[in-house]
Amino acid sequence: MLKLFILLFTFVFSFAVEGFILEEINGSEGFHIKKELKRKIYITEDAIITETKREFMVQKIENGLPKIYRVIKSTKSYMDFSKTAPLFLVTIPFMDCTNKVCTIKKDAFKPSQEVKQIRNYKARKVIVDASFMGRRNTIVQWYTKDWKELVKANELENRFYINFIKAIMKERNLTERNIPISEIGKLLNEILRKFGGVIRTEQDTGMFRTYTEVISVKKSEIPEYIYRLPEGYQKIR
Repeated sequence: MLKLFILLFTFVFSFAVEGFILEEINGSEGFHIKKELKRKIYITEDAIITETKREFMVQKIENGLPKIYRVIKSTKSYMDFSKTAPLFLVTIPFMDCTNKVCTIKKDAFKPSQEVKQIRNYKARKVIVDASFMGRRNTIVQWYTKDWKELVKANELENRFYINFIKAIMKERNLTERNIPISEIGKLLNEILRKFGGVIRTEQDTGMFRTYTEVISVKKSEIPEYIYRLPEGYQKIR
């Protein structure tokens, strides 16, 4: 009987957060230099954590508030950038934000008829007319409906971003008048339904060409030490 109780206790209180783990190639080239690295992306409803060889970049919601950390592996330390969380809003390619008011650019996504195979999946080219800090730039994204796990991972990623924006709104006492969160959710769902998941992203800054390409996706439990970051690391003050 005691053994059964221990088993039940372990089952109820054991750590398990379901999510997706993506592997990507992230590269840049220009001035006769080409760099490429692999990274992992851990996605849940309340966290997105990017892991490279040297560090973790953590974007998550803690106690209903937005948090951003840079965790350095070699020194077992981390830096807290949570005060910059509202700047995330101006990085959203289909939004313009000024004076604490954001508006949606519904015509930011311009689908083309160009199609090609990427990782053995049929992908469609979509041009995104983006803006950042008042500067216009063009992003090329390749979408696929054929990679079902990727589409589901993007769906979960969208839920995280909606939750993260809500956390920013809560912290800054913002309302729908400031940020049209319902319309943002509808647009993200519409893009997912029309085009699928993003398998590759390309951007030309004039000096460098950068790209990101997904090479693997799996639904999995997120390791506890990853999900709880920066727990176990020392804060740099």
